[in-house]
Amino acid sequence: MSDDATAQPPLPELTRILIGPPGKVLLPLVVLLALIILNHWSLPGGGPFPLVLMGLLLGLATVVVWTARFLVGLLRSDGRAGLRRHWLRWACAPVIGVAVVGLVYTDLPFAARFAFSEASLEQLARTVASEDEAGGHDDRWAGLYPLTSIERIEGGARFLVSGTGFLDGYGFAWSPGGEPPGESHTGYTHIRGPWYVWESRF
Repeated sequence: MSDDATAQPPLPELTRILIGPPGKVLLPLVVLLALIILNHWSLPGGGPFPLVLMGLLLGLATVVVWTARFLVGLLRSDGRAGLRRHWLRWACAPVIGVAVVGLVYTDLPFAARFAFSEASLEQLARTVASEDEAGGHDDRWAGLYPLTSIERIEGGARFLVSGTGFLDGYGFAWSPGGEPPGESHTGYTHIRGPWYVWESRF
């Protein structure tokens, strides 16, 4: 019997793509999704709503595409060989997903971003709190946070982080004497020491 008679017919292009390992498109999408999620959880009140919505849609699309391709590869004999040969590329997305879930569960994104920024935030808070009169301040970066609505309060200072929340705004309050006085449109959640998350309600 000739080699031509036993040769396998070439795979259709779609099938070849489906049973192939994740590559130049899917893996960067997974990394982008991970960064969006980690950025969201590193901010008080969460990240900008449009970015969160994009992340949800991107996450759903990524899970559907990865799962469909994995199942096609698993159900085809020629696909299973590819799964074994490229197991590392197939494992990247689930490993990244588990790592992101673990980081979010332990609140490490928020804790790390706040820790890296705390000295700069405190320097700004002390400057604002020492002013004789409450005055307007230009928006600025302090540490890893873009700040707005910077103002002196009784015994301390507070500032919102730009782009956080959906309707409500979120930021930080520095109040060494304890929780700042309550207002009808504000709420405070203690972080540690003199620091509180400030919620400016809509």
